[in-house]
Amino acid sequence: MNEVDPGLVALLIFAPLGLAIVVQCYIAHKYTERFESLLTNCAFVTDNKNIYQHAGLLGKVMRTGLISMVLATPKIFVRRGLIDFDEVKRFPTRMRRLLVSLLGIHIALSAALVISYYAQP
Repeated sequence: MNEVDPGLVALLIFAPLGLAIVVQCYIAHKYTERFESLLTNCAFVTDNKNIYQHAGLLGKVMRTGLISMVLATPKIFVRRGLIDFDEVKRFPTRMRRLLVSLLGIHIALSAALVISYYAQP
């Protein structure tokens, strides 16, 4: 059986991960304020905006990522009283799909990187 070079496996994971990070940065730079304007009654979103608003692009990426988490798992945040579930339900479907799929891509590629590291003989 042929051995697969671990560097090649890492490259096949890091390349799409890097692309996903670039896309996340672009979306965060361009649309973070719009996403937050759709969730004005969510304490979690407004508090994170106050915390990260002076952190530049990294702050916007953090805020967008946290909004993605709210959209992906709203019941956890509703139980704690951090979000308004009606606002989350009214969030536009295309934007929700974009943010949640980007979050899923980040999680899947990060998990693949960890698995590839520990699966080596």
